[in-house]
Amino acid sequence: MPQNSSIIPSQDFVEVSFERAVYPLEVAIFETYNPGARVRIWALGPTSWMLLWEGEPEYAGDTTRIFSPPIRQINFPTRILRLEFNHRLLPYYTELDAVLLRGKEPPNLVKMKNNFAYTTLFYKKSQPAIEKGSLLNRVIASNLHENVLNRTVLSQNDKLIDRGPPLGDFQRLPDETILSVMKYLDMQSLCRCAQVNKHFSRLASDAILYRSIDLRPYWHCVRSQVLLTLSMRCKFLQKLDLSWCGSHCMIQPHYVVNFLRDSGAELTHLRMNCCKFVDNSVLRAIVDTSSNLQELCLRSVISCSEWSCLSSLTKLKRLDLYRTHITTSAAVAIVWSNPALQHLNVGSCKMISAMDEVAIALGSNCPDLMSVDFWKSYSLTAVGIRSLGNCRNLQELDVGWCLQAGGSGEWLASLSGGELRKLFLGALRGVCDRDLRVLLPKATKLAQLDLLGVRAVTPDICSDILAECRELKLLDVSFCDQIQEFQVHEWRRQYPQVSIKRSFQAANLNTAPNALFLVPSLE
Repeated sequence: MPQNSSIIPSQDFVEVSFERAVYPLEVAIFETYNPGARVRIWALGPTSWMLLWEGEPEYAGDTTRIFSPPIRQINFPTRILRLEFNHRLLPYYTELDAVLLRGKEPPNLVKMKNNFAYTTLFYKKSQPAIEKGSLLNRVIASNLHENVLNRTVLSQNDKLIDRGPPLGDFQRLPDETILSVMKYLDMQSLCRCAQVNKHFSRLASDAILYRSIDLRPYWHCVRSQVLLTLSMRCKFLQKLDLSWCGSHCMIQPHYVVNFLRDSGAELTHLRMNCCKFVDNSVLRAIVDTSSNLQELCLRSVISCSEWSCLSSLTKLKRLDLYRTHITTSAAVAIVWSNPALQHLNVGSCKMISAMDEVAIALGSNCPDLMSVDFWKSYSLTAVGIRSLGNCRNLQELDVGWCLQAGGSGEWLASLSGGELRKLFLGALRGVCDRDLRVLLPKATKLAQLDLLGVRAVTPDICSDILAECRELKLLDVSFCDQIQEFQVHEWRRQYPQVSIKRSFQAANLNTAPNALFLVPSLE
């Protein structure tokens, strides 16, 4: 489904909570490293989120700063903020030190406990300002789910809809033609069309328009009722993205379970990244109703324990379990059940105590594997990585911070390398020039190489990499002790088509903090 969401897309977010709720007067973001990525600031209200500020990302250099934009004044206290980021203009990772929220305490705070439930008192006394996205929420949640269920009785709302302005010859077009036009509309526009008249309401609810639904842009206003309404229109649903939705109980698990049972039979792609409503009941519903899934993304889902049930899925090609609590046995079982698996992310899965078993299963059972992310898998060793040599189509491998594999890089010779495009070796201090030189003749298609913190590499091997890897686009030599700034400048001159990253610790670690961080302007 097309999207008509904000022209400023966001790529990531962080939520910050404070001890006490206040009426916000100022939000100050202490940007330590590569500032300029923040694009939105939200405040959690009694029923939904309120947008405090929105702005374009910017390149602000490498100087630390405090970013404190003018914010929208709201009529309820909050203690939870969400910051959204877009990193497209930054040369390297951004870093925040702190977020400061300054505001006025509610006058009767002393008599209330420090929890968020008391904000409902303020909500009853005065209606909150109209929020961004509230139109979508109102249209979806209050219109069609009632009218569609009671088509036999012409309600007063139906009569009001038909009193709209005449549509002229457009309304005389065949339904197939109008549906062809509606295929180019996003969710919000379809909801508006549904309020024009009964004819448009019927067409805008046609299931053919709801084969692919992306609700992530509307995360701030999607509630359980939205799923109930959409289930009536999603009989042919194939792709669904609920990522970021449902924070702070805005979506209840049983609504998701019912939605999947009603509309999930044809699903091939399902994304529920950072969704707190995903629990064991939702996992079981996915398995029971969506046996044709090819893509399943559940990154940062931490409320589940019955991960092994996913081994009943047998057609997966992409599985993202980054920062989940999946166990070794469950991960291995899923890999063995899905021989067509092409992309797997098990980075930062701390409950996998024997990552070698997962890697060995991949090497033995998934010949079409194209990418695998083991980032911060402390139990992965050279034994597991060597087994990936059987995966001849491997294009992307992330073993950054896999410290047990970092004692030596001799396992690099085991990789087939012929199709390798991206290789991440961050913090593997045992990798040396000799290990990389063995890989070079095979990695002719290498486009990105991350050597962050690989202290044993020298300028010689970097020069060879730049000269021999003709398709290289990005080389990261940050915190490589033997590589100096003047050498990086020379490489950038010789190879302008390659983005060469070099971050480094300030030479004088004992200097006083930046003055901006000592005396923030709060008045």
